[in-house]
Amino acid sequence: MRNSFQQLFLCTLGIAIFFILPGQPGKNTPAPDPSLPVQLTKQLDSFRRADDLAGWLLSYREYVSADPAKRISLLEKARSNAWRQSVNDAERLEWFNGLATQGYYLLYNGNILRSIDAYEKAYRFYFDQPIPGADVLEYVLKPLGNNYTRLGDYDRAFFIQEKSLKLAQQNDSAQIAPICHNLATTAIWKEDFALAQQYCEIGLSRVQYHSALHGLLLSTLAEVLLRSGKTDSAETTIRSAVSILTPYLSDAAAINAPYWLRGALQGLGDIEKEKGEYPAALASYQKAIDIIDRHYKGGRKREKAQLTVSCGHVLLQMRQQQKAITRYDEALMIMMPSYQPRSVDELPDAKDIYGENTLLDALHGKADCLHTLGKNDAALQCYMLLYVVEKKLRNEFFSSTAKQQQQKENRNWVEPAIEVAYELWGPERKKEYAEKILLIAEMSKAQLLLDEMKSNLRFNRMKNQDSLLNKEQQLVRAITYYEREGVMNRVNGQPDSNAEAAKKTMQFELSLVQKQVKEKYPLQEGLVMEAFMPSADSLLQHIPDNTRVVEFFEGRKNSYIIEAVKDSVLQVRKLEDAAQVRQSVKDLVFTYFQQGPGNMMNSPEQYCREAYTLYHRLWPGGLSKKQEHCIIIPDGIFGYLPFDALVTDPAYIADPGQWPYLVNQTNLYYSYSLQTARQQEQAKQRHQLFAGYFVSFDSSQQSALPSVKKEYDAIHDVVAGDFFSDMEATLAAFNKSLPEVNLLHISTHSFLQGKENMPVLQLADDKFFLFELYGKNFQPQLVVLSACRTGHGMLAEGEGIISLARGFTTTGAEGIIAGLWNMNDETTAELTGSFYRQLADLHLPADALHAAKLEWLKKPGGDVFQKLPYFWAGMVYSGDNLAVDIQTKKTLTNFWWIAVTIAAGLLFFLWRRRLIGNGQ
Repeated sequence: MRNSFQQLFLCTLGIAIFFILPGQPGKNTPAPDPSLPVQLTKQLDSFRRADDLAGWLLSYREYVSADPAKRISLLEKARSNAWRQSVNDAERLEWFNGLATQGYYLLYNGNILRSIDAYEKAYRFYFDQPIPGADVLEYVLKPLGNNYTRLGDYDRAFFIQEKSLKLAQQNDSAQIAPICHNLATTAIWKEDFALAQQYCEIGLSRVQYHSALHGLLLSTLAEVLLRSGKTDSAETTIRSAVSILTPYLSDAAAINAPYWLRGALQGLGDIEKEKGEYPAALASYQKAIDIIDRHYKGGRKREKAQLTVSCGHVLLQMRQQQKAITRYDEALMIMMPSYQPRSVDELPDAKDIYGENTLLDALHGKADCLHTLGKNDAALQCYMLLYVVEKKLRNEFFSSTAKQQQQKENRNWVEPAIEVAYELWGPERKKEYAEKILLIAEMSKAQLLLDEMKSNLRFNRMKNQDSLLNKEQQLVRAITYYEREGVMNRVNGQPDSNAEAAKKTMQFELSLVQKQVKEKYPLQEGLVMEAFMPSADSLLQHIPDNTRVVEFFEGRKNSYIIEAVKDSVLQVRKLEDAAQVRQSVKDLVFTYFQQGPGNMMNSPEQYCREAYTLYHRLWPGGLSKKQEHCIIIPDGIFGYLPFDALVTDPAYIADPGQWPYLVNQTNLYYSYSLQTARQQEQAKQRHQLFAGYFVSFDSSQQSALPSVKKEYDAIHDVVAGDFFSDMEATLAAFNKSLPEVNLLHISTHSFLQGKENMPVLQLADDKFFLFELYGKNFQPQLVVLSACRTGHGMLAEGEGIISLARGFTTTGAEGIIAGLWNMNDETTAELTGSFYRQLADLHLPADALHAAKLEWLKKPGGDVFQKLPYFWAGMVYSGDNLAVDIQTKKTLTNFWWIAVTIAAGLLFFLWRRRLIGNGQ
């Protein structure tokens, strides 16, 4: 009984202390924030004691709304300081409102990345368990979609905006018109102007004439017309928009009118700039800036910076570089308050830079100005800062489409950056500038491929560590499934709509999961430029001994060829008139290779002449013979060119086997970039299994590849491993092999499917698509794609050829042998057999393929026409030329011969001993 009274007394005392004494610092009661007013602190303590989480959160939100610029961080602090999670609808609604409010104020202050983070958290919080009374459409979906558009992540923007449109059609028809405006804006940035105009017209059909929304939609339509080249129609439309929106400035109820009029005036300035009416454009931009200053008083920083950049662009067009730099610096100071330049050539510190398109535009403009002023060192440094912005911005993108679009847009500054570095390299041939040219060329290509390779390696190293990574993999598999369903179940030539919708949902969910993965496993990167840009030394040191690298950059105005060896850039050559060079390459490839062998067989002398002319244009003094190996890093149209087949001497010889091909001078192989080659060296799990898939028919049984059997026999005589022929070569067997093989050989039909040009392999019972490789545990040393056109595909500017070979590289293959065109089947079978015989001796795949080609050219007899490069030059090796572990039949045969020899020797020894023992 006494113990019971003691327990009751202690319990009562604890309750009394809880209600009487103020909250003390501890696990559930944080220390009072000295930055908060005393009255607010007391109010918060009161809500905490009453266990009123909703009131507590609301108090924070109301306090922040009085001065959001200074107090915005308190909203996040409030959630982290909360003593428990929300448990009812009122609390969940306030938690949701806090996240949405934080997203709005961060955007208002120009911090788009943190704004996206807040809105994404609100999105997850709401859709995990929808909240009655929460306006998710107005306060989360619409601003989140617009933020993705501002960031340049157009796929995610479209997903959110289409989701918004469906909700509006179900619950709030008044929102349909503004959402159509948002969709039109995203379509403009995706350069789908027909779709953008369609959304504008839908929106216009649902708004009142001369309403503010009417003006907004006309403003967007004007931008569509301008981008479509209809400048006069665009001007008429934008002036109508300005006329409609201007009276609404004095209407307190039209709270968005100032922002919309700002956009219309910016659009008018863009049109006036396009027409060369520069003073008028400056006046329009300034009116828009005045609206921001008057109505938003320190807010809308990003929009103000964009307008300031636009003023800089106009002044640059007017050749008023000093004034232009002033405007660019103003924009940079708006976006980075710590930047306070004291001279025109002073630049921001790399550590202060973050991912933002407005920063890209301002730095690009300033770099161009510095170049025109002759301040080339400062201009080059400014161009290099663009890469830091771009890399940080790329890190925020999810979809490969957004990254590829960014890579394409970045080419606008890469070419002038190389031009500046080339001028600085000059007659003195200063080493540091040659290395800068190499760096810039590297940064301009295959960045998406590099990201995908790193992501795949990260996944394979960490996939079993936790449930978050398992969820990521499950989503990748789900996306692959729906992607496949969408392609296979086409309706009227279009992907299955249900599968497409499910795929988009999974892709967005994956983007949110991958952001969590980044937060949990952050890259160990600093904030300085070197963390985002490889050093020239690190790239040059990767070049193997006795090897020359020839890296191309294909510009719009000029192209460049950079030649380097280990530790040194040897030379940089500028090819003026890039369009003419591009056309020469295109004509040679299309005429003599892509259309079949007919043109080469009918006009061999003409081919020789054109192949020599192109070789001489690329290497006027000839390619040095000092290095045994030569790695070609192509760019643009050069990715289709079979360099082996170029002719190095103008003298014509009738026998094509005796032509002076470049393949006779050096062992050529390919790489996407020095960075991807370095990535392919990463340590991987090693296997020793060969798996070969040989399908001599297509699924319809209408065509056959009789030489596949010949190829099968030639390889089977040399290599030990698993061979799958015809009906054995199923999709299930193929998928089972992927994580186990060290050397994968594929000999089957290959083609590009649909308007997307998706590379496809035809197996015995089904198709295998390029996208199905993503997320696979697949790390072979070598993949041989004997199927036709496996190295061919769509050319993505700044990224290279999107082919099946590239897909295998992405997922972890160290080296790939692929075909650039539809090669002759008989020739391919013989070349492939010869390659494996050479590989068994040499072990280096590039050396083995080079030896096989030389053997083909030197082979006596046979059809002389089959020595033409159409028949042998299409097989190319790309990747690091590392030794491949291969089990061969030859090795087994040698083992048995050795065993027989030893056994015979032993028997002879015993026989002789017996004779001696018998006294014979």
